[in-house]
Amino acid sequence: MQPTDPDAAERAPQPTLPIPPAPVVPYLPPYGAGALPEPPSDRQRDARRRQNRIAGFATIAMALVLTFGAGVGVGRVTAPTGSTPATSSVPAGAPSNAPSGAVATPGAAWFTSLPSDGPLLGRADAKVRIDYWADYQCPFCARFAADILPQLESRIADGTVAVRHRDYAFIGAESLDAAVAVRCGGEQSRYWQMHDAVYAAQAGENQGAFAAARLAAIATSVGLDAAAFAACIVRDDVFTAVLADTSAAVASGVRSTPTIDVAGQRFLGVTDVPAFLAAIDNAAIAAAAGATPAPIPAPSPSGDPWLGTATAGRDAGSQTAPVTVQLWTDYQSLDMATLPNDLEPGLRTRIAAGKVRLELHDLALGGAESVAASVMVRCTANQNGPAWFVHDVLSVSGQGPGKGIYVTRNLLRLGARLGLDIQALNTCLGNPAVAALVATETSEGRTILLSEAPAVIILVGNKEITRFSGGLDVTKVLAAIDAVTP
Repeated sequence: MQPTDPDAAERAPQPTLPIPPAPVVPYLPPYGAGALPEPPSDRQRDARRRQNRIAGFATIAMALVLTFGAGVGVGRVTAPTGSTPATSSVPAGAPSNAPSGAVATPGAAWFTSLPSDGPLLGRADAKVRIDYWADYQCPFCARFAADILPQLESRIADGTVAVRHRDYAFIGAESLDAAVAVRCGGEQSRYWQMHDAVYAAQAGENQGAFAAARLAAIATSVGLDAAAFAACIVRDDVFTAVLADTSAAVASGVRSTPTIDVAGQRFLGVTDVPAFLAAIDNAAIAAAAGATPAPIPAPSPSGDPWLGTATAGRDAGSQTAPVTVQLWTDYQSLDMATLPNDLEPGLRTRIAAGKVRLELHDLALGGAESVAASVMVRCTANQNGPAWFVHDVLSVSGQGPGKGIYVTRNLLRLGARLGLDIQALNTCLGNPAVAALVATETSEGRTILLSEAPAVIILVGNKEITRFSGGLDVTKVLAAIDAVTP
């Protein structure tokens, strides 16, 4: 089903990225009034467009799931290996159904007398720093917080251990909203009170447990000033801080929650408490002896169909390839899904054979969101990130102009799922100079009489051989490439 933002009344509606993978295919609305004109009416072509659109979910669904934790499969909230979940994975006292606005008032907390500074519980100079990566919608994270963390109280009190909560907010929009709320609690010196209260308020995933009204009620229950909390939860800097942590999780190889890092040792949940405590004590002994823990190696990313293909920014393939193929893009066009689903696999084969070089070009005719999506690709390239995979995701995510897909918060969420530098990405997305580059290239496309995306131009040397646009016939495009390839 289409992800929704439960706080739409408090914020402008922003459909989430990416669109869910197959087999769930949402209704695709037609182009809106005032948008780019539809291609010439042709029943077969319209049928092919719908078929391509559906194929978009089928052919890159695994890539979306692996990379973005889109609700199923790898990267899901999982019970730690070997654990025996309780009859209910929801913490005791939490409601079992979609909640109302009311929340229980929490009792005395075990950590009240311990030093804390925002997400850091314990002394800054503690011998051992524990990072635990978690999502506030994850029931196993709630169990870790309720059952395991209190067992560290004496070690935190004597300066052996400091625990830092790290946001890996990947389950959905409510994960982000809850993490923002807890950080706002930290601004009023109630981070850990909000941390525990939010976990105790779990009631299913993205079902309203962390809607704005309920988060406000939780904030009141732990003694936060309501006006200050309301002002905090809408701040962009708090939102981007959560995403920066989430991106750091991706970059460090976190794939499930809770993930706990202790001095170079990684635990995927805690199934053996004595072994976990022993690892902490051994790390403290090693730290006292002056040892530096080895960094935890991050695995290579998976799910990107461009891995193994030579890419450089918005180019792919060898500079010496005899044929250049220009792909002109407007990410709000419903025809864009044809590129990653049907055309690009054949192009990658020809790149591997040294026959073709690809160039991405902007043809952002659909308005502000078309420009924003093109800017996202450029900003990803600026970080030496997976620009071609971002191009693919954006190509299958558009629903026509002005649908609220390619807005800054969604693009930042996408960047976090890729492990990008979120602060740099945020700056780049708002940089008018980058948007001006998109506008300039779009103008160049108009100059050469391109009026519909996607468009494909095939060149040998600097000479245009042929072009295609709109609803592409992939067989004809590849045949035209092969016809001019030595």
